[in-house]
Amino acid sequence: MLMLTALLSALTVPSPGELKSFGDWTIGCDNGRACRAVSLMEMETSENQLTLQISRGPLAGDIAQIRIANIEKREPGQPVRFIVDGKMTVATVTFPADEDAIILALDQKLSAQFQTGRRLELMDPEDVLLGSTSLNGFTEAVAEIDARQGRSNTVTALAQIGPNPATSIPAPPALPFVTPKKPPKEDILKLTFDETKRLLSIGACDLGDETPIATDAVRLDRKTWLGLVPCAMGSYNIMTAPVLISGQGKARKAKLAEFDFLPSASVSVTSPLLANANWDPTTGELASYAKGRGLGDCGTTETYVWDGKRFRLISQIAMGECRGVLDWIPTWRATVRRR
Repeated sequence: MLMLTALLSALTVPSPGELKSFGDWTIGCDNGRACRAVSLMEMETSENQLTLQISRGPLAGDIAQIRIANIEKREPGQPVRFIVDGKMTVATVTFPADEDAIILALDQKLSAQFQTGRRLELMDPEDVLLGSTSLNGFTEAVAEIDARQGRSNTVTALAQIGPNPATSIPAPPALPFVTPKKPPKEDILKLTFDETKRLLSIGACDLGDETPIATDAVRLDRKTWLGLVPCAMGSYNIMTAPVLISGQGKARKAKLAEFDFLPSASVSVTSPLLANANWDPTTGELASYAKGRGLGDCGTTETYVWDGKRFRLISQIAMGECRGVLDWIPTWRATVRRR
């Protein structure tokens, strides 16, 4: 049974969750049905805008939580009131320690109060506005979480509340697991200008009139090196082709790396590309961080590990809306079992 489970996990093709937007909110869930909804910035206002993040685990007993991190004016221990449409106080919390986010449980009563309003404000004891966010789309966002987690029409739902018991909520799918090759001692392979130029042709890179820069390769295992070959230099994304190198001297061979899930920066299935690539030799993790724009408030980040044959996706976070949100939504995760 363990061997069968391992085989099925190895054959799993990652399918990250879909992001969906409703008004001024966006929501997404990962492959384990853990969900997150986030309020988006409104471009037409200059007010201090807050980003509300609502997270809920997939289990029937998991409680939804509100998290607010971007509050500029704060005094630890000071009470803060949540006010809907400038008139109804729906909750009061105390500022935690410096830099810590406000955390508040989102139950059915509070969810219903949010659903009746258009705007949520945070006020200090002196009625000074600390910030606000739009509630346009909140109802649809939490209803989407209900639906994706199988909570609709159950007693645990936040929007689609019904009579069905919590026991009717389906168990979440098991997370896939990945067993990476143990990273060897950090080692660098110096590549010459000519070798880098040859790797550029393998990666189908087009630098235009730019002169290629000789690069280094990092060791993946006893026989394999990884070269991250610069392909294009954008204003906020540096694109690189991941090339595997093996052999020594004249017998040295090179080919494009394989991925179980193509990095989002890739232009085709035959030409994988990484954006702002980062290799961590201590963990053996390779990351691609594709920004939708320079602010870094939208895009996709994938993280991979090397299993000896290909790079396996262990996490993806994303934000499809370029509207000021820096806390992106997890859409895929795998359990890493290191040797």
